[in-house]
Amino acid sequence: MTISRIYDPEIEDFARTIPIIDSSDIKKTRDAVRDYRIHMLSKGFTRPSDPSIEEAEISIPGPPNAPNVKIRIYTPDNLQRPAPAYINFHGGGFIFGDLDSEHARTLAISKSCQAIAITVDYRLAPEHPYPAAINDCYASLLWLVDNAKHIGIDTSRIVVGGGSAGGNLAASVALMARDKHGPSICYQMLIYPALDDQANTQSMLDGEDTYVITSQNILDMWNYYLGHDRSNVSCYASPSRAPDLADLPPAYIMTCEHDPLRDEAITYAMRLMNAGVPVELHNYPGTVHGFDYLIRCNISERAIHDEINMFKRAVEK
Repeated sequence: MTISRIYDPEIEDFARTIPIIDSSDIKKTRDAVRDYRIHMLSKGFTRPSDPSIEEAEISIPGPPNAPNVKIRIYTPDNLQRPAPAYINFHGGGFIFGDLDSEHARTLAISKSCQAIAITVDYRLAPEHPYPAAINDCYASLLWLVDNAKHIGIDTSRIVVGGGSAGGNLAASVALMARDKHGPSICYQMLIYPALDDQANTQSMLDGEDTYVITSQNILDMWNYYLGHDRSNVSCYASPSRAPDLADLPPAYIMTCEHDPLRDEAITYAMRLMNAGVPVELHNYPGTVHGFDYLIRCNISERAIHDEINMFKRAVEK
């Protein structure tokens, strides 16, 4: 279905230059993402860095009978310890992405919020379908808590978050920590998250021609991650399937007006509220999936500012 859309003009001017990926072929998908990164570097969109933030990559133990997990730790200079912690799970539809996928977001939060931040290089589908990714992410949370004293982290101020598929993994880690009586999470940041494999919301039905990602990309993503048989899908794969959302950490949920994933995130936010979980829900008009770090403009800078301020409120003592 083609519908009339009103975009933020700066967002649309840039978004229309991003090629829609044919996600039916995993190799072509990954090649297209790699080629687009190279193209953006050639246009001067370089990787951000900050001399006041130390970046260190290490390998930590993975889940039982699984490989080690590579993580990157961001540590601000002259940090007051014990510090709050942010664990970021990157996006990429469960099928691509790495430690640099949400580098800009993680760097900004670490610097602006004086937090120790961690990004997780979890295993990707289809080579490693569910539950590989969520198990790697939960193992990273456990490792962080076990090593909190050495790293200098305040375990009462741990925030999990991520964009798109990373938002799914953050929500799933929060569910898993609750159900397993695991580490305490003080906040979850779900940034345009993919939460519902049933993919039948109105924004999904209207998402065949959206910029950046389409509803078909999302359907392909779920098939790579879960397979085609959806008769017994766990809530740790698709958080919207959780029957009970009570006793979860407070949440910040960001949605984009012209994003196939919009409605499932709004529905999840409403269910959290109905379960007694405090939620801050921001839907940004005229925007597309991934807009906040897509291009610098008024609305993207406002979204980044809102997210950073939310993090500060979540961890303030």
